[in-house]
Amino acid sequence: FVPFKTRDGVELEGYLTLPAGASKATPAPLVVLAHGGPFARDTWGFDGEVQFLASRGYAVFQPNYRGSTGYQWRTGQDQLYAFRRMHDDVTDGVRQLLKTGLVDADRVAIMGWSFGGYLALSGAAHDGDLYRCAVALAGVYDWEQVIKESRFEEYVRGRHGWLLRNLGDPKKNQARFDEISPLRHVAKVKIPMFVGHGKADVVANVN
Repeated sequence: FVPFKTRDGVELEGYLTLPAGASKATPAPLVVLAHGGPFARDTWGFDGEVQFLASRGYAVFQPNYRGSTGYQWRTGQDQLYAFRRMHDDVTDGVRQLLKTGLVDADRVAIMGWSFGGYLALSGAAHDGDLYRCAVALAGVYDWEQVIKESRFEEYVRGRHGWLLRNLGDPKKNQARFDEISPLRHVAKVKIPMFVGHGKADVVANVN
């Protein structure tokens, strides 16, 4: 159980799993595994993906960032869609974890599915000095594009209005969408990235 404080003073937590033999004398390479949602959370208990990575010698850090279930009371409702702040929370948690000496600061990767994929690309674009590589799976990378596509969606008919209400109108606030859409900062990515996506994704089109 790893508590950490964000740059704006919010107290959050995450979970650290260490592989066999890891210690300050022999720090392990780290995979930062960001959960999806963002309205979800990681919890204490068995996680098959985490244990798979640990069995291969990796430490795994699962940060619960603002917006994660159970933390809204600490940040307020206005932070539920502060996607760039959520990226900053993950960065802050990782940097504080590195100070423990239990993980190798020169061998850190970030990985995630869905919103976790969004955070993985955000990490590669905005904090490339922190990570050696990134794995983004079925992520959302351009929120304006998602809003445009949601107008014709049948899977969840109310998604278009919900996105407009909570993220705003891209036509009226282009700067916000530039800030929260890591695809628009992809030119800053200098580390290797693996991107995977399903052709039948109903949240974000594979294209």
